[in-house]
Amino acid sequence: MARTRTPDTVSVGGHRLRLTNPDKVIYPTTGHTKADVIAYYQAIAPFLLPHVTGRIVTRKRWVDGVGTADRPGDVFFEKNLPDSAPSWIRSVAIEHSNHTNTYPVFDDAAALAWAGQVSALELHVPQWRVDGHGVPQNPDRLVLDLDPGPGAGLAECVEVARRAKALLADLELEPMPVTSGSKGMHLYAPLDGTHDSDYVNAFAKEVAKALESELPDLVVSSMRKSLRGGKVLVDWSQNNGNKTTIAPYSLRGTLEPHVATPRTWRELTSSLKQLTLDEVLTRMKRRKDPMAHLAPDLVADRLATYRSMRDPGRTPEPAGAGGTSSNGRSFVIQEHHASSLHWDFRLEHDGVLVSWALPKGVPTSTAKNHLAVQTEDHPLEYGTFEGTIPKGEYGGGEVTIWDHGTYELEKWNAREVIATLTGTKEGGIGGRRKYALIHTDKNQWLIHQMMITAQ
Repeated sequence: MARTRTPDTVSVGGHRLRLTNPDKVIYPTTGHTKADVIAYYQAIAPFLLPHVTGRIVTRKRWVDGVGTADRPGDVFFEKNLPDSAPSWIRSVAIEHSNHTNTYPVFDDAAALAWAGQVSALELHVPQWRVDGHGVPQNPDRLVLDLDPGPGAGLAECVEVARRAKALLADLELEPMPVTSGSKGMHLYAPLDGTHDSDYVNAFAKEVAKALESELPDLVVSSMRKSLRGGKVLVDWSQNNGNKTTIAPYSLRGTLEPHVATPRTWRELTSSLKQLTLDEVLTRMKRRKDPMAHLAPDLVADRLATYRSMRDPGRTPEPAGAGGTSSNGRSFVIQEHHASSLHWDFRLEHDGVLVSWALPKGVPTSTAKNHLAVQTEDHPLEYGTFEGTIPKGEYGGGEVTIWDHGTYELEKWNAREVIATLTGTKEGGIGGRRKYALIHTDKNQWLIHQMMITAQ
């Protein structure tokens, strides 16, 4: 994190974040401070983000720290993204049976830094993701929560986990263990997204009942606390579409700063224990994420529509094999002489170029808005594309770069995107221009010029 002008403001991934009370002790038992929490989330971001990106995040906050065994700190769950949160954190509105919540989605390290700043130690996510438009998708993973009751512990969880692994393998599922950072373990298995949450939840319940049948003296699948003495509850209910589970690599609000840590099966021995943030950071300096295969290639998923609409043997457009920008904040506006002339307005975001077609071009004053029709995400390589798409192919016609450059992001959510663009091409936007894209209906947006800054 690079310091900016004021001592309490930092820059994280191009975003400005105001920090307060960095020396506040959050874990009195070990002396770890808010600054330590933020530093952990920044260091672990490359491993944590793939497991939360695209998922709504419910936070568990200890504003004054976790306290001690004698005097536990106050804690509360937070679902909605508060008004005080930075506008650049992505938000998604999810409709429930009788209300709507606006959740954050943590797609970058800056969002994790903000979580640390507000003492949101625990990050809980569902087993499903939202797409680029904020629409919930089917679950892409199954989870079993192995929760030891009184008289049981991690050793019993290991025994249950090994049997669950064999059972799931028979069903062609490959689970991976996570020590939860609390008392027990989680088992995650990847899914292909074919079935909805109700189906997956019912399936997980049958798995739990099968384990109980095989290990009646060790496993219970009922939520009744009176049945749990000396046994491990195989909690299948966290596959319910309305429930969440602690995210892999998230901190826990325990007396010591424990972490929900992905493990290898070889680690599941009699000496298995929960790990702290310092142990996890040391561990990940020399290891890869054992659960990496459960984090899908989201860029590839977002480009699936783009690829399905093009035959690389017939068009000179980039195939969409992937690419990176030097700053993560590039833009391009392309003049496109297709069946009807329009301008393609593209902003780099989350590893792709999010794209809108502007039939009347970019607004040239603050007095009049123009229509912007959101189209499929494009690969980053498209930012330098110029050429002729053959007649008869999708988007057939001449494509030239009208302007390109970088942008500063002020807000990005499902309803509004605000960014200040700095163009580099003569005859383009003419220096710095601030635009707001406002979502009106389905793929329909309006683009509004908010101000003009002289060069």
